[in-house]
Amino acid sequence: MTASDKEGGASHAHPPTPHDETRSLLTTPFVLILLSTALYGMAFSAYFLFPKYMATVFAADPATIGGLNAVSMFMSVVFMPIVGGAVDRHGRRRFATLGAVVFCLACLGFLAVEEVGPLMWVLRSMQGLAFTLFFISLSTLATDLAPPRRMGQAIGLFGGVMISTNALGPAFAEWTALHHGWTMVFAGTAVSSALAALLTTCIAERPHPQVDEAPTSTWAIVTRPGLRRVLLVASLAGCAMGTVFTFYQPWALDRGITHVSTFLVGFAGCAMFVRFGLGGLADRLGRQRVATVSLFFYVAAPMSLIWVDTVGLLVAGCLLGLSHGLFFPALNAVALDHAGLRERGKAMAAYHGGFNIGFAGGSYVLGFVAAAYGYPAIFTVAGVGCVLAFAVLATAPRARHTH
Repeated sequence: MTASDKEGGASHAHPPTPHDETRSLLTTPFVLILLSTALYGMAFSAYFLFPKYMATVFAADPATIGGLNAVSMFMSVVFMPIVGGAVDRHGRRRFATLGAVVFCLACLGFLAVEEVGPLMWVLRSMQGLAFTLFFISLSTLATDLAPPRRMGQAIGLFGGVMISTNALGPAFAEWTALHHGWTMVFAGTAVSSALAALLTTCIAERPHPQVDEAPTSTWAIVTRPGLRRVLLVASLAGCAMGTVFTFYQPWALDRGITHVSTFLVGFAGCAMFVRFGLGGLADRLGRQRVATVSLFFYVAAPMSLIWVDTVGLLVAGCLLGLSHGLFFPALNAVALDHAGLRERGKAMAAYHGGFNIGFAGGSYVLGFVAAAYGYPAIFTVAGVGCVLAFAVLATAPRARHTH
């Protein structure tokens, strides 16, 4: 009996067949998922340079930068339970299309922004909702299409494509903004997300099995003992990630480093290497074991930024990419081990919601800390949070796979 059998999840899952275990992961629907994710990711990742945009165009302070970065994550968290339940009840694909369309509209809205005012807050909120719709829908669909024992690899490949755009999107945005202005950046991201919306309509979705019992509530899934620990760890890691991603740019600019996309190139390159080269490692060695070990090294990323003059943005980005590239999909698979097949949308939403709560908290709260005590102080706080997360996960009972 699996953990989900005990907690009400396994009744929704089907046992794997020999065909399930031997079929190719790269089917046509799965490839279409990866292509649409690449297009959406190019648009989404361009806004990783939003802190630089705020600092250079509007001379915004750390608290304002942190707040505007956090609001998109807060909106993402607010809608996670709703979206998770909706994709379990009504299917995945339509919500992915809707998410790409909403993101396109938000990008077009930035063409009208002239000051840090209500419009900017609304547009960043729209982007948070759009990300939730798109990412939860397609990532859940990716796990639906994967053989059960290759779920960790499927999550890794899906995330690897998204991470590859974490380098390309910001590099495109920084070069385009320098040579053609931010207006062209916003127009380009609108086109890319529109193409992603169009491509999602071509993805064939596997029909859901019909069951007689009532669906499990999101709250019942979130409060399962094993999943509670996973969500706490995800929140602590998200806080570190939010701190690094939001504040490394104004910190680097303060230190006289102007080409800030170098960090994202290092992050994405190393994360891609891990996702594509070691994508099946967590499935072979144990998902929770791999997540725990990689989390131990997560602390090096925020701490390296304290000495960014010596270490450099490229190395700091590589450290984050190597650790996050292993950690995030491994822990994501652990979270799904606590859910049945028809609960995956809710479990996926809970996992990403936990991570995004930490990301938003790191962006918003630590913005005020940075304004009062400086950027090195918040990078230290992020590092301590990673150590705590390691301790929580290292002492957690092992979750057994749900098929």
